[in-house]
Amino acid sequence: MMAHYDGEKTDPADVVRAALDGVEAGRFEVLADEWSAGVKASLAGDPSEFHTLPEAGRAPAAQQGGRGE
Repeated sequence: MMAHYDGEKTDPADVVRAALDGVEAGRFEVLADEWSAGVKASLAGDPSEFHTLPEAGRAPAAQQGGRGE
């Protein structure tokens, strides 16, 4: 699925380790990397942030953990 994706990828061993740690700890949800945690955090934000261009020199809220800082 990711053969043509050029961005940073999480090592599959790290994903498995996080998942197994989460299962062992009885967690309801496991986020395997910082990117996934940032995407999840952005879901609580204003949806209009996904449909507007960021201000110059400022990253979109989805890249900042959804806080719009």
